[in-house]
Amino acid sequence: MLGVSVCSAAALCTVAQAAPVVSSTTPPPPIPAAAQPIPATPPTGAQQQRPPNGTAVPSAATGAPTASTLTPKPLRAEEQIAQLADQLAHAKTPEEAHRLEGMLETLRAANLTPTTHLLLRRAEKDVANNKPDNAVDAMADALALQPDKAILWRSSAQMRLVAGDLNGAVKDLGSALQRDPKDSQSWSLLATVEEHRNDSPAALKAWQKVLELNPMADKNHKRLDALHIKAFGQPT
Repeated sequence: MLGVSVCSAAALCTVAQAAPVVSSTTPPPPIPAAAQPIPATPPTGAQQQRPPNGTAVPSAATGAPTASTLTPKPLRAEEQIAQLADQLAHAKTPEEAHRLEGMLETLRAANLTPTTHLLLRRAEKDVANNKPDNAVDAMADALALQPDKAILWRSSAQMRLVAGDLNGAVKDLGSALQRDPKDSQSWSLLATVEEHRNDSPAALKAWQKVLELNPMADKNHKRLDALHIKAFGQPT
């Protein structure tokens, strides 16, 4: 049934038509062209042209920019670690450095599996119970599961230091720093291990690297001066 149309002398006449009831025997009306499925055939000619970089691409339905063009791509963990490490190198206070170190540790351990976490806790428990050799074995199992994780190599070096395996600790720290060269905690542990090996020049060099990555680790250079004296003697 046709609705009532309202017309004026200066305007076009619009007619509102009620939607017909479709019976089970009446074929459905044809789909309007705007609602037709998009063909699988790729566009050609001018349709293939893309907007310049930085221009939001409108969606096909609304003409508004799509979410993918407005939402920045999230950074990978490695990229976040690099950014935080750079901030740590420019930290102005020990409190700021401590906060950044905590964030870095969280990111470095973010992708450890539940089994690896379990082995880490077992190693820490073994150390607390004066069973460092068992702790070293637990860390070896963890590394067999995720050998690409630098934080595991650092943890293994810690267990080897407690167990008295200083050469093994140096080797594990080499593996950790090869994977994460901006880890100030690995460099700090290396300085400690080298001190236990009575290699003062190597300990000094490792500690200098710590201060490059985290100047707030030794704000007054007390340890730096002490290591320098051990390595080269008291200045005259």
